Amino acid sequence: MEITIALALSILGSVISVSNFALTRKDKAVKDAKETNFELINFRLNELDRNVQKILDKLDGYEKEIDVQIEKAIEHHIKEYHRKV
Repeated sequence: MEITIALALSILGSVISVSNFALTRKDKAVKDAKETNFELINFRLNELDRNVQKILDKLDGYEKEIDVQIEKAIEHHIKEYHRKV
């Protein structure tokens, strides 16, 4: 009888140890996954911000370019069609 009680306590202790280890690892894995996901989200948001800034810079450049072309076209129109005789 004494051997079976000792054996039962040993098995119970082993089960508790293994389950405690597994639960602790799971918590750490979930925590690490959350941190990694936040880092990934922040990285992607930063990349999107950079891309938007590039697009806005290009649009500003196109706007200036179009303004210059309009000015040239107006000057050409005035010279061509509004000459004083």
